[in-house]
Amino acid sequence: MQLIRGAFTKSSKLVQSLSVALGAVLILWTVNLLSQDKLEQSRLEFDRQNLYQFFAEESYDNDLVLDTYYLSAQEEQENLINKHLLGLQRDRLAYLAKSGGEVVAIAVPATADDGFNGTVDLLIAVDMVGRISAARVIQDIDSDELYGIVDVIESQWMKEFTGNTMRDTERIALQTISPKNEYDQFVGASVTPKTVADRIYNALVFFQSNRIELMTGGH
Repeated sequence: MQLIRGAFTKSSKLVQSLSVALGAVLILWTVNLLSQDKLEQSRLEFDRQNLYQFFAEESYDNDLVLDTYYLSAQEEQENLINKHLLGLQRDRLAYLAKSGGEVVAIAVPATADDGFNGTVDLLIAVDMVGRISAARVIQDIDSDELYGIVDVIESQWMKEFTGNTMRDTERIALQTISPKNEYDQFVGASVTPKTVADRIYNALVFFQSNRIELMTGGH
């Protein structure tokens, strides 16, 4: 009888130990999920706060970080044409601005050579008639994350694209960047203006080629 009681006691202690261990694992798992969710929300909010620079104030009423179109840098996407014109080096998102449920503008990502064996990432917002509402250089972050990357780099020259269309990009490409070497602060060398302008032109061609598809958000 004592042997049975001893075995039962040991079994109970083993069950208790396993329960404690399982509880600890569940707590750690829950904390990890909460931390990941908090990080994800932080990344979304970072982009949300920066994307307002790309669209006219009060022109949209949706959440820009939730209405997006996924663009793969490597894989073909059968619903899209001329995707190579964007020159993407990593997977990115296009952002849809909506008003009353209707798409009013789309911010298209692109990557341009900087003329010194490097690249700069761009985001070009275009309205439904093909006019640029904003074109900006965004911080090149060495990460595969889709969120938390819209870190806008200030450039007076880039602001020259605002309000222009495809036909105007060549004229802007010939303008002198001022103040002198303003691009030094984020690429370490002056970017070739024509290279950036050409990529913006190509992004507009991509937009025009895929406007209807982009408007659906890939759905």
